[in-house]
Amino acid sequence: MADLLRPSQVGVAGRRRTIIRLTPGAHGRLKNLSNGTAKEGSDAPDSSRPMHFKQENSYRMTPQQDSEKFQPGKVKKAMFDVLEERLQGVTYDSRTCQDLAKELAAEIQKRVKEFRWHRYRVVCQVTLGQQTQQGLQVASRCVWDHMLDNQASITYDNKSVFAVAQCYGVYFE
Repeated sequence: MADLLRPSQVGVAGRRRTIIRLTPGAHGRLKNLSNGTAKEGSDAPDSSRPMHFKQENSYRMTPQQDSEKFQPGKVKKAMFDVLEERLQGVTYDSRTCQDLAKELAAEIQKRVKEFRWHRYRVVCQVTLGQQTQQGLQVASRCVWDHMLDNQASITYDNKSVFAVAQCYGVYFE
């Protein structure tokens, strides 16, 4: 059973909480969440895997403070820092730049998540190309809530490579 749905005690405020335990690849093993003992299966789950919990919806439709909102200025600085660290002195090679673009997008996403804007889903896209005096137009369109969702994009170039990085913060209700 991949998911285990366990209702817990009713809280002080009278709210009922639900915890769902997600364990990929744990066939036939259930874990008692209250005392940590295994109920079924021959052995306990692998402790090297992180346990993932999904909590009940808090019914917060907006961030409570402005500091909890996606801030494009901070994101642009983080994106520029990543691109400058990783692309300074890089020469274009079509085979290595493909993987480099994926690594850059993952690194930008990691740095943006360090800002701890809870309930925001972060989407990053990096486009790399060779500097050969060509023109390039990059455009994007999104359907979102203009009060909560936001985006940041920057360009970076050196003598051999140009990069366009885009990061979207979409509030997840």
